This record gives sequence, structure tokens and C-alpha cells, in this order.
Amino acid sequence: MKNAFSIATLLALASNALASPFPAATPTITSAIGTAVGGAASIKTQEAVLVEDPPEYLTIVIINSHGDDITTSLSNANTAATPVSGATGTGTMSNHETASVVVPTGWIGSWAINDALYEITGDDSLLEANFVVETGGTVATVDVDVSYVDGFSVAIVCSCDGTIVTGCNKNLFELNTCEDNDGENACVNPLRSDLSATNATTFFAPCQGAAYTFPFDSAADSTGQCQNGVIKCCVGAACPANPNQPSD
Repeated sequence: MKNAFSIATLLALASNALASPFPAATPTITSAIGTAVGGAASIKTQEAVLVEDPPEYLTIVIINSHGDDITTSLSNANTAATPVSGATGTGTMSNHETASVVVPTGWIGSWAINDALYEITGDDSLLEANFVVETGGTVATVDVDVSYVDGFSVAIVCSCDGTIVTGCNKNLFELNTCEDNDGENACVNPLRSDLSATNATTFFAPCQGAAYTFPFDSAADSTGQCQNGVIKCCVGAACPANPNQPSD
């Protein structure tokens, strides 16, 4: 990896939605840096959630299976802890390259990712994660999601302990026509700020429920499934398919 990760701070939203395999109270968002409502870029209120004690640090691994170089750009929430190791700042990963960042409890952040031939614009695919003690909780909970709420540039799929927990490996550009291409290999999502949306538009629909495709597409969020402390995120259509993504 030649550098790695940075990103412009994105639109903050408040909400009360959360999809999780664990029993939980309705979450209250106290801060956020992403547009995926109730997603990993926010702190939630959560009660009666049984999760394993995590290790001291969370490791996030990014694997480039895009077929070409990619640009990654990391944004840390303004009030969050900062990474303890790994490259931070905008940079390029070659095809098949792997990079990792290690973060402490209290960290919240997101990566914007695009083909390296194009600029990061704020319309790109996002990998969002946090490692915080949620309000009402007693241990740090790993929360991760893949968001195409702002737009789509590349496919992203994340897994923990060999199980895919969020994301969609479909190259949406090959499935439908993008009605609003920003000129930098990103399709702008027209529902990015539509809090009344309940379904994705035609272009984004093939990933609905697997990655965030509208603000309340909360089935794409994974909370408490990565307590082993390692998230592996694969970039590109060659990545394994998420069993939760709609069939073609």
C-alpha cells in the first residue's frame, strides 16, 4: 500500500433504526458521520445485548480484489479516538494488495473507496465501522456496514470469522443504467437524503438489504458479529457474494 485512507466528513444524520441479530432496545443516535441511518458511523443506545468481550484493539483489513488499483480515503469522526497503527490518509492500493488499520475503543470512522483512475468525490462507496461502548452497554461492540447511500463506485463485502456480515459484491454499473454519474466513476444515489424512502431505486436495488441503498436500509448493518476483533473487507466484484444480497 502506497499510503492509505482519508475522506471528507460526510453528512451527519440522526435516527432510531437498527437491524441486529441480537435482541436490542431501539437505538438512539448520539453522533454520526455517515448517511446510513443507524449504521456503523453512529453511536447507538442498546440494552440487553449479549456480546463477547472484544480484544483491546479492532483490526480492519482491506483487500483489493477490484482488478485494478483503488484509492481509499479514511475519515475519523471528530470526537472519536484515532487509529493506533496502519496508514491513514488518502492513498492507493494495487490489485491484490492487503492493508490494515488498528483502532482502539472509542473509534468511529469510514473509508470512501473508488477506482484509482478517479477522484474521491463524496459520492463513493463507503465502508463504515465503529468500536465503542454503546450507551447502556458494558463492553465495546464492533459495528460495521457497507453503504451505497451517497453513491456507488466499487463493490465492497465485509466478513468476520469467515462469515459475511455486510456488503454486496455486485458491480451495479454492469446491471443497470446510472441516471446520475458524477463523472468520477460514482453513481449518485438520489435517495441519499430521503428519510421517507423504503426501497432502493432501480440502479441500487440489486444490493438492497445487503449494503445500505437508502438511509433506512438498516438490514445492512452488523452489530456484535465481529467481537473477535478482526473485520476483513474485500473490494471488487470478484469478492464472495453476500448470501443476503438479492438474487439476480
